[in-house]
Amino acid sequence: MHLSWTLCACLLFAMPALAVEYECNVERKLDTERPYTAEQIQKGQFSIRIEENRNIAAISRCSFSASAQKVTCDRYQMDKVVFDENVKIKKYYLFRSQFDVQVFSDLFFVENNGRGGIAFGRCRVVAP
Repeated sequence: MHLSWTLCACLLFAMPALAVEYECNVERKLDTERPYTAEQIQKGQFSIRIEENRNIAAISRCSFSASAQKVTCDRYQMDKVVFDENVKIKKYYLFRSQFDVQVFSDLFFVENNGRGGIAFGRCRVVAP
């Protein structure tokens, strides 16, 4: 099954973005002071969702909100999307907050929140 998702991701990366959605779960998270523990990551339920079509790319950053007692998401329209053909990485940029996400062809992702925090994990294609 993993091979089929990777193959699907390679095909999506090779073509111009028609429409694709990824769900990406955070497996590791660091900030300038410390790494998050497995318990903190589980409690925080951190994830991102990437929605891309010909006209727009948007990323939703999600986590558990103690005040709302549920997972909430903030959605951002990205300023730029770049595909690096040499290393097969798709990069999404939001300039005003220095936020970016990189998705590799094997669906590994790196999120840089622009304030010293970095998250890593795996994505899955939820809508090709």
